[in-house]
Amino acid sequence: MKLHCEVEVISRHLPALGLRNRGKGVRAVLSLCQQTSRSQPPVRAFLLISTLKDKRGTRYEVGF
Repeated sequence: MKLHCEVEVISRHLPALGLRNRGKGVRAVLSLCQQTSRSQPPVRAFLLISTLKDKRGTRYEVGF
């Protein structure tokens, strides 16, 4: 599944480090995908965010 949207990635660690986020979103494509290994039971889900600057995208693991 792919979604075309505006994305803003925020780190929860920024306030603890005394830093502020930019507060600006970027147009991106969000893809929800899963990766299976050769051993069938563990299935991992990922959120892939692709932008014009980063066409390969950044993967974030989704926990269950």
